[in-house]
Amino acid sequence: MRLLYSLMLVLFLGNTLFAQQVILDKGVQAGELQLFPLVGDENSYYYLADKVQLAKHDDGKPYFSFVKYVRNEGTDGTSASGISESGQAGGVIHALVALDVPEDLMRDAERKLQRINPAAKIMGPILYKSGRIALISSVADPSNGEFTRKVVGIGNAPLVEGHKAALSIFLTKEGADVLWATFQTPTPDLSFQLEMEVSGYQSPKQVKIEADFEQIYKNQTIDAAAVTPVFAGEIKASFDDLSNNGAIKVTEIGTDADLNKLKETAYNQLINLMFDKVGGQDVKSLSELLPNSDKSMLDRATERLDKARKEANDENKRRETAAAAREAQERAARDRARAAITARRDSTGITAPALQPVNEQENEENKVEKVPVPSLSIGVSYSLKKVKRTGKYKVDLNKYTEDNRTFPFSENVGNILKDCKECLQRINLDDPLYKQREILVNLIDVNDTDFGQYIGSVEVLLDKEHQDGTSTVQNIVVDKNRFNKDANNFKMLYGWKGDDDRPKWLNYKYKTKWAFSGGSIIEGDWKTVDFGAIDLVPPLVKKDVYVELDPDFAQEENIRAAEVKIYFKNGDKDDTRSVTLRTKDNILSKSVQLIMPVGIDDYEYEVTWFIKGQPPVKKAKTTYNYGSLYLDTL
Repeated sequence: MRLLYSLMLVLFLGNTLFAQQVILDKGVQAGELQLFPLVGDENSYYYLADKVQLAKHDDGKPYFSFVKYVRNEGTDGTSASGISESGQAGGVIHALVALDVPEDLMRDAERKLQRINPAAKIMGPILYKSGRIALISSVADPSNGEFTRKVVGIGNAPLVEGHKAALSIFLTKEGADVLWATFQTPTPDLSFQLEMEVSGYQSPKQVKIEADFEQIYKNQTIDAAAVTPVFAGEIKASFDDLSNNGAIKVTEIGTDADLNKLKETAYNQLINLMFDKVGGQDVKSLSELLPNSDKSMLDRATERLDKARKEANDENKRRETAAAAREAQERAARDRARAAITARRDSTGITAPALQPVNEQENEENKVEKVPVPSLSIGVSYSLKKVKRTGKYKVDLNKYTEDNRTFPFSENVGNILKDCKECLQRINLDDPLYKQREILVNLIDVNDTDFGQYIGSVEVLLDKEHQDGTSTVQNIVVDKNRFNKDANNFKMLYGWKGDDDRPKWLNYKYKTKWAFSGGSIIEGDWKTVDFGAIDLVPPLVKKDVYVELDPDFAQEENIRAAEVKIYFKNGDKDDTRSVTLRTKDNILSKSVQLIMPVGIDDYEYEVTWFIKGQPPVKKAKTTYNYGSLYLDTL
């Protein structure tokens, strides 16, 4: 039933820009599941599909392979030993991962939810907006030989329960040696770390947050993002510093506000204004990473992981200490109450009602809500937009405010050796005659809902000129069916034809041809590369425009609704999107998604105002660049 719901939701999303309107700051923990109510119907809950595992073949064996390889290497002749060790070695991991919540966990969550809210019901899973998955293992540090936890690979995660995503990871010799040894144990030193982005709403709070763009752009990390991608966690750390310095400040705060979560809401909106999400398009391909190279994105991801873990652990200790103090105070208050009851009985002979014991539900509510480890965010990277903002930006949270929140969770790959001995292989790549060059092809920051919504297909053409004068020409065409069937894991192949120059044999040419919904065709130029993987990023990408109506302005002008129509170039075609904000709903912020070329941000918009007692008022078209539209004037 849950899988059917997920499939229906995906089909629905293929033709709309629907987002589940869950309230992100009113989530509850029911058993092992996190549940979130709907705006306007707080008895209907959706759950996070936060259980990840290796996908399984029909015979129950995992979709997983680990190949440890070596190539024979001659010595310089100075050693007297007849046995030498080759340094040309490493490993390749391929895995297919899936999101799945077992039925027993669902039933337990339903029982626990009934204790919290007897009228509540679980409607289905939350559809993630985006997600990244990292493989984390212990790798030797070249500087001291010690092993440390590192991010060894990053890829796209499945977005819907029951769906799968493929990961292909290249390992250094040291990394392959460590993993091979740990795979002989029941718990290999390899874990999946997912960071999944959910779109929803924050409930109204008496909070206003103000940001000074001039000061923000002076920050070193923000400035560096104009040259090289930065991780979301690096941006968040910079925003925290800017908040401490007054460049980002809270001007009002209600008594019930959770300052950290509200700041995160403001940070998300600032990131949308100032940055483009680049995912993997500017991140070094894993096949390019060398042991002696400069600090890579994976190294920086590891640093963010370590820092996020420390921050989360420190925060959890603080919460546990505070909870223990509260419990001690409550215990002391109960002791005083019992003493008072006893004293009254002794002095008057009247027996007062006994204190009720703490029940199971109260124990459940008094549990410490811990920060997930790690927190926001290792896998997602951003680059600074070319157009810089000026002046000050105000975020008013006294309404249902659209927001994105990142949820992390992780899982070990499990006992692969027990379930599938043939999944672990060791090979020697020495004889060139039998060599095959396998090129992995992956679509970056694309999921199956993008097909049909804006992508029709992509064709990849490979041309390999061999040293004997012949050529190998291959192509693959990826559409929605093939994307789902092969789980975004495609391969092209060529062999050895007189290619005695080994480095030259690695070189090949490829080009792409993208077909988009609506008829746009974009064909790329030939590129010569020697990498073992081709990461394909669409030339047209999704760009969110955040539209917000000022609540004070709406009240002053007696505005019932505002309809915003956006005109933009979808490739070489004209396209439009529209969004309507109604004051009676108190949902005065929404995002709309545009499909635009990489590097092109300009669009036009017009606003139609619906005012009580007046005919509609239309504002003329205005040229703008994407990020945010703040409606506070007629």
